[in-house]
Amino acid sequence: MEKIMGRTFRNKTVNIDFSEYEKCSFINCFIHTDSGQFGKIVNCDFSDCKLSLGDPAKRIAELIRMFYPDMPFWMEGKETKEQVLQRMKKRLQKEGVI
Repeated sequence: MEKIMGRTFRNKTVNIDFSEYEKCSFINCFIHTDSGQFGKIVNCDFSDCKLSLGDPAKRIAELIRMFYPDMPFWMEGKETKEQVLQRMKKRLQKEGVI
């Protein structure tokens, strides 16, 4: 497994399969996995990134979603993490929770 340390990825599609990442920065990237077989991701920063899942990783995410329907998923590049958190915050405000 390839180990990548201290790199900055900007405006790239990064396939994380069969790699480990440590102290890397990902800025405005598509983070992609087909297999779901990737190593540790340690002390990395993600800013405005989107997650893209291929089979079988997508099927595993769909199975997890069945067990945890309220868990947010950032699949297929539809929303960034920040966009999902804003959407969830608006929903909670509307419901009077916060």
